[in-house]
Amino acid sequence: MIRRASEFPEGFEVRTDVCVVGSGAGGGVATGVLAELGREVLVLEEGPSVTAADLNQREEQMYPLLYRDGGNQLTADGGITVVQGRVVGGSTMVNMADVVPMHREVVEHWQRDFGVDRYSPERVLEVGEACARSLGANPILEASLNRNNALMLEGARKLGLSTGVFRHNRVNCVGAGACMIGCSFDAKRSIAHTWIPDAIATGRVTVQADARVERFEVSGGRVTAAVGHLVRQQDQAPLAPFRVEAERFVLAAGTIYSPVILLASGLGGTQVGHNLSLQPQTPVAAVMPDLVRGFRGVPQATFVDDGETITATGGLGGFRLESIFATPAMTAATWGMHGPQVHALMTRYQDTVGCLCLAPDRPRGQVTRLDNGRAKITYTPDPAWAKTLVEAVRTAARVYLAAGAELVLLPFAGTTPARSEADLDQLQRVEIRANSLPLLAPHPQGTCRMGPDPATSVVGLDLRVHGVENLQVLDASVFPTSASSHTMIPVMTFAWLGAAEAI
Repeated sequence: MIRRASEFPEGFEVRTDVCVVGSGAGGGVATGVLAELGREVLVLEEGPSVTAADLNQREEQMYPLLYRDGGNQLTADGGITVVQGRVVGGSTMVNMADVVPMHREVVEHWQRDFGVDRYSPERVLEVGEACARSLGANPILEASLNRNNALMLEGARKLGLSTGVFRHNRVNCVGAGACMIGCSFDAKRSIAHTWIPDAIATGRVTVQADARVERFEVSGGRVTAAVGHLVRQQDQAPLAPFRVEAERFVLAAGTIYSPVILLASGLGGTQVGHNLSLQPQTPVAAVMPDLVRGFRGVPQATFVDDGETITATGGLGGFRLESIFATPAMTAATWGMHGPQVHALMTRYQDTVGCLCLAPDRPRGQVTRLDNGRAKITYTPDPAWAKTLVEAVRTAARVYLAAGAELVLLPFAGTTPARSEADLDQLQRVEIRANSLPLLAPHPQGTCRMGPDPATSVVGLDLRVHGVENLQVLDASVFPTSASSHTMIPVMTFAWLGAAEAI
């Protein structure tokens, strides 16, 4: 069953076999695996439980309902928006439903450079594919692409660049195009539509929505309880306290808040919150001479991976372009323009195409805990990464010009729209600094790094927190470097592997 805060006006205390914190790709899969192993599980989720009837496609209501900080969670300098779902099902409820596995070379890189060798590459890839099947993964047919996606392929192929079309976990998609604010038609096979109801059907799982875990109680090297408050979703105000005792605990609150909970509990050692990768992305938009209507159909279906590098020595690197389109308010906010510029762009909304330029970074950020219990995200872009991102933007502009764009809107402060490749010479003078361009980070990773040495990692190879025998971390925070261009399948993979470990 799924319970809400309104059912417990005085709060509650309860005991269970396993307490899982978080219900997204990590927590949801862990819950399903544990339930199948016969464990009684209580899931604590800070966000609300929603159904298709709640997803009305109104942006001003859906972003506050489904996202942490209404989709406006920022780094300390305000330069990067760190996007996270906060709802039963986690970010799988609001992502673009792209199913991208880990590459063998990334697993080998982790083995080679970080000692992460508990599972063979074959086992990781096998479980990853099983996770994809559990979500109904299927290919997006090229014949079904909307013009926004098709134009990226057209321009890239004219330039001789390598391209591809995603698999996705939509079934019977109607092409409403509002994936980022939840699917009103239940076509997206999120964790909330697959793993969680299957787990509840065993009769051994309860999901408590509206429940913010603040810390763990610890005694004798073991976690004894998770404590926090039920919250009111309208303003996140605390309502009533709760306390959950269990034999085993799984922390899957995500890359930003898993370290916050560990820090509040005095667990995890000196590396908690360090080694943050944000994989920042910036948008490039272009105006076409005729109707595109990119807001209909699958929003993100095609990619250009010509600039991507994947090696056992370096992991995931280079850059890739991924077509994207969003609802009007998100579009206007994302392009990083002001006043008349926004108005001019939105008058051509139906003729606009767009993509995200993704350049995987190296771990260089940190998450710390403020006195009020919130996260402080500190991140300084690496100069080498910045150079790669500029090259990604240049490539995106060339792709759209080749596809016939009237003009390409470059994301950097001080640049002017490009109408020909000659106009891209201005990119040689671009300097990336805080707030000089719009940057999004929907795939944060690494703040509870896994590894064999407590001096350089937070969890061991069995994903238990060093020094704590009954607490695992099963989310993207354990990844040593960027796992993939989309992290849903990697998170599910390691949650599956970790949850099956005997403790």
